[in-house]
Amino acid sequence: MKPLNKLGEQRMEDGSLWELWERDNELTLQLDGMPCASSFTYGSEQSMAEIATSPITRASQPQIMIAGIGLGYGLAKAMECLPREKAKFIVAEPVQAILEWNRTHGENSKLWQDSRVSAEVAHAADLCRKRTGSLHAILLRHVHARCELSLGDAQAYFNALKGGSLLAISIAKKDKRLESTLMRAGFEVSTTPVPASAKGKQQRMHIIVLARRGRFVPFAERQSS
Repeated sequence: MKPLNKLGEQRMEDGSLWELWERDNELTLQLDGMPCASSFTYGSEQSMAEIATSPITRASQPQIMIAGIGLGYGLAKAMECLPREKAKFIVAEPVQAILEWNRTHGENSKLWQDSRVSAEVAHAADLCRKRTGSLHAILLRHVHARCELSLGDAQAYFNALKGGSLLAISIAKKDKRLESTLMRAGFEVSTTPVPASAKGKQQRMHIIVLARRGRFVPFAERQSS
């Protein structure tokens, strides 16, 4: 068996511990010993990015927020789906070490050389409170624990989105309380199951929660009006 190597750790003010581990070129991001992201299981992140960006592929200057970078697979897929020169990809990650690990480790480290990518050490909801109607999509990865989304944060996401745009959340299993919170904030909510990973023999499923702010107007109609 290949050795397990610790690449980094950061202890938070509340006592929780983030760690990055590597074995046989595969990375695992852990919180208090529990896997939160890995270079083996990231299929739902890619699906989330693809679904959330599909309505806006014709936007000339799309602005996408990545709420929690994980190991960068959602960001990578969003950039692949939106190759526009004037696109902006804003990463909101409250853990400084996770940003540093993304820049120095793994297959997605090269993304940080792209000038369209920026990052802030902050919670996404706090950044959204400063961005009224400016974002085309928000990607929130939260697959290994209940997504404790407050109504205030949900409203901040709602207000930051352009009309018809999507907040997409990846979670491990269906969560009626989360859906209710999003609807109370004004979103139209639907869910879709997707494979957690394209790798492995057993296919485990995650849920993508799609929260839309109102009706989407195709870009062809916007330009003709």
